[in-house]
Amino acid sequence: MRLFETDENQIELIEGMTVEYPYCLHQRDLTDFVIPWHWHEELELGYIQEGVSKIVTIGAEYVIRQGDGFFINSNVMDMKQNGLPGSKTVEINHIFHPVFLGGHFKSRFETKYLNPIIKNRRIEVYVIRRGRPAADQILKNLLGLKELHGEPNAEFRIRNLLSETWLLLMDELQDNPGERVLAGTEQRDRLRSMIAYIHRHYGEKITLSEIAETAGISEREASRCFKKNLGRSPVEYLIGYRLNESKKLLQETGMSITEISQSCGFSDSAYYGKAFRRAYGLTPRAYRAQS
Repeated sequence: MRLFETDENQIELIEGMTVEYPYCLHQRDLTDFVIPWHWHEELELGYIQEGVSKIVTIGAEYVIRQGDGFFINSNVMDMKQNGLPGSKTVEINHIFHPVFLGGHFKSRFETKYLNPIIKNRRIEVYVIRRGRPAADQILKNLLGLKELHGEPNAEFRIRNLLSETWLLLMDELQDNPGERVLAGTEQRDRLRSMIAYIHRHYGEKITLSEIAETAGISEREASRCFKKNLGRSPVEYLIGYRLNESKKLLQETGMSITEISQSCGFSDSAYYGKAFRRAYGLTPRAYRAQS
């Protein structure tokens, strides 16, 4: 099963999120995995339980250390990875749709409390660092939200505590604006189109021309867009994504190396083995044995 799936509008479908209860808790081990570029309407409030995490957006990088937290705004294009390779990193993330706190469309909760943050496109990622009263309380609440899971009548209690946390976040953002980075809309939209195409079709034979076409630009412009914003070419990104997906199959399935290489878009298992070793320092078979 893919970690990330998108709908026809290229919006990520989040595992565990439902219309009836638009909130979920994800505990993710980032030790050996990269969470690829993605975006969604839902908001994220989380903390690093262990290790160091790095959140990358178009134009900025944010390092979050153990015990500190983070906020990621709606529809922000980002990727996550271990911020200290070789060490264990675990993220606890509370993901919720704005309607979870805002209720119906144009409610006072939405217009007074949510929209000032959600519609401020200069707020993409905010690192919640320990040491300030509001930040410390936010982090305490995030721990409390995790502990509420599985308890009786947890739904109402989670929403109440998350509402309290949102008010604290508003104060924290007002008092400590931190770094504000705003990516160009055209560049962001092009990348979203091309990355969404790669994520949907990585298991197939796809070309640079096809990747560029999905954004309505030339191959040269597609390469420039990737290089400028992601530091790699579209083909390099495609290969990296294929390799990252193959690691999940090596860990979670009994598929053969050949079957995995083919399902991830590598027509030649020998080339897959060389690319895997070049990227991770060991063969797919050795990686599976140690997992």
